[in-house]
Amino acid sequence: MRVLRVGGVNEPFNLPWLLAFEDNAFAGLGIEVTFSHFAGGTGALVGALEDHTIDLATLLTEGGVTAIGNGSRIQMHSAFVTSPLRWGIHLAAKADQKKVAELKGKKFAISRFGSGSELMAYELASQQGWTLKDKQFVVVGGIDGAVAALPKRKAHIFLWERFVTAPLVKQGVFKRIGEIPTPWPSFYTAARPGLLAQDRELIDRVTSIVLRYAAQLTETPESTIDMIVDRYGMARRDARTWLQDLEWPTTNFIDTDALRLVVDRMAELGRIEAAIPVTDLY
Repeated sequence: MRVLRVGGVNEPFNLPWLLAFEDNAFAGLGIEVTFSHFAGGTGALVGALEDHTIDLATLLTEGGVTAIGNGSRIQMHSAFVTSPLRWGIHLAAKADQKKVAELKGKKFAISRFGSGSELMAYELASQQGWTLKDKQFVVVGGIDGAVAALPKRKAHIFLWERFVTAPLVKQGVFKRIGEIPTPWPSFYTAARPGLLAQDRELIDRVTSIVLRYAAQLTETPESTIDMIVDRYGMARRDARTWLQDLEWPTTNFIDTDALRLVVDRMAELGRIEAAIPVTDLY
């Protein structure tokens, strides 16, 4: 039986994938679907798509756009989460700074270069009027790396989804001094090079099944909140707020206006050399 390998971060955005996988919901398509968690975030997922370690991934929209804008042959397939991502601005719990304006010149902990944590550092810097230098980035590999790096002052700032980090804030590992939402849809499903040319219809059917699971989660909010609390250690109040703010699409689609916004913004920030046609993304 053919195996379709899917990757994503270990965060509740990917719960529809996990539930579909656990239900063996793809058996009727004659394929087996596996799902692997990537602690390194979007940068690691792009690399895995490029070297054909996985076939599909749920990527931060800006990460996928930037990768393609810099020559990657991966392809965006369809919108996966259409609501913005709320990035928390985190410091070590005992850090002296209390305001974002006090962070000029400080180092950012990022999962890896090309990741959303790096790209949103540039977005934050742009909003604050800062110019970032390469030496201000410390690659830590993900949340665990940031937990180790920030208290030791190896890095000072960590940008990550605010609800995912909420337990660490509650535990006194981090403190959050602000947040920065993306001005675009947060996640897209992306495919390894060449996959959509060969199997677009199959991928359409796979992602349609996943979106049906997403719809079920929004239709039964209390049981969904129970799952989020149980699986991800999120406080019930945070889980409720997260779910209320979240929007999964109901069908496969490409939002060309939103993608054009991301392309233009990444070009303005210098993360891609020049704006590319949106049609190059998919």
